[in-house]
Amino acid sequence: MRLREYSIFSRWLPLALLFVAVAIGGTLVQPYKAGEETKSPLQTMLIDDFSSVDSKKSFNTNLQFISDRVMGGVSSGKIEFVNDDDSSSMHMTGAVSLANNGGFIQAGTSFNPEGRNFDARRFAGIKLLVKGNAQQYAVHLRTAETRMPWQYYQAVFSANGQWQEIKIPFTLFVPYSLGSPLNTRTLKSIVIVAIGREFDADIFVDEIAFYGDKTMYKKLTPEEERVIVHKGTEMPFTGKYDKHFEEGVYTCKRCGEVLFDSSSKFESSCGWPSYDDQKEAAVTKQPDADGVRTEIICTNCGAHLGHVFTGEGYTPKNTRYCVNSVSMDFAPAEKNGTERAIFASGCFWGTEYYLQKAPGVISTAVGYTGGHVDNPTYKQVCTDKTGHAEAIEVIYDPSKTSYEKLARLFFETHDFTQLNRQGPDIGTQYRSAVFYLDEKQKDAAEKLIETLKEKSFDVKTEVTPAGKFWPAENYHQDYYKNNGKTPYCHIYKKIF
Repeated sequence: MRLREYSIFSRWLPLALLFVAVAIGGTLVQPYKAGEETKSPLQTMLIDDFSSVDSKKSFNTNLQFISDRVMGGVSSGKIEFVNDDDSSSMHMTGAVSLANNGGFIQAGTSFNPEGRNFDARRFAGIKLLVKGNAQQYAVHLRTAETRMPWQYYQAVFSANGQWQEIKIPFTLFVPYSLGSPLNTRTLKSIVIVAIGREFDADIFVDEIAFYGDKTMYKKLTPEEERVIVHKGTEMPFTGKYDKHFEEGVYTCKRCGEVLFDSSSKFESSCGWPSYDDQKEAAVTKQPDADGVRTEIICTNCGAHLGHVFTGEGYTPKNTRYCVNSVSMDFAPAEKNGTERAIFASGCFWGTEYYLQKAPGVISTAVGYTGGHVDNPTYKQVCTDKTGHAEAIEVIYDPSKTSYEKLARLFFETHDFTQLNRQGPDIGTQYRSAVFYLDEKQKDAAEKLIETLKEKSFDVKTEVTPAGKFWPAENYHQDYYKNNGKTPYCHIYKKIF
């Protein structure tokens, strides 16, 4: 139900208003005091949830819609405030056009209408609760350093047809037309923007907030902070992991996330630890502030790790992650116990999409199993003559999750009542199956199936011993993550 609506501003609106940001807030929190950077950040500060109740808000909303028509473009759209399932949200729709050097629509607000800056050093980043139409959107932040309308800090996120909580660490914001990283001491405004390509925008924002995490960061030494927080570089040939080749995993110094496996480490003689691959989605690549190199940061907390280079020919993967030792810790193999699970539920792109997001999952790989042909290709499997199922291999930390939790998610993200198909995908390669590796996994799967039958579901999932798992071609790995799309035949539905 529409509560109020703003149409697009006149194309003659002063250009200065173009980047009056989106976020959804207006007043300041308590001023930052010297020394507070050593304290744990706050958990959350709500900027707005678009409700009529102001008691939980820390900011006053003054949201505005702007399109590229202020500079001669032809993009169009609007924002409206709606109630959906007893929850209020901001709804932005429109058509983004690149004509006349345009290419954006946005909704935003200043953190403080009086012009003072907002100090956000006590927080780790921006948190959004959004639902959109399977497109990429962005958050833009402006600071005291962004003096020109075309200067901003951008972080991109993907929406889908379901409500999702998205946390964006400040360290993921990339500078545009600026030479320095984001300074969270001087925030001025925030924007939700559809930008950069022609598409129809349709996004709901239910909540926007600053977030922190008291357990997120370890206490850093001054040298660690110089490299990890302020993006410095340790001297070559001085790091403790430069000549280190013990079996195990390398973790983020600040948050403990697993970044690299020892099997990907190689000797490059460059003076810093070198790896030709990362743990699944553990490392994020972004343009360096120097405008030339590609920086790598921890996906989980945004800690600066180093840089990545390609085309040097050191290994067949032709990639070198060049990392500061001071940015990492090391866990020997005997202290890094993991377990493995294999599931099949139709197109393996969708199966991986949900399972790789589950807490405790270290890595995932899509592939083929259950057939009678060695080294099968996707083309062979698609003939429905090799006996293979499109499957996913999950490596997980049993101290953080369990096989039963993963199996529950497996059942809750596909239609297990369909035989040898999943939605429009038909054939035995799309069958629903649990490939168990031991009797405990078998018992857990069978108990869940019994529970489903008690709930009157006609379960078609087969439970069978795991055989050889053949990894699929590279272009199938992380398909939805790499393409910014969402599954067409996998939808989460709570059952248990």
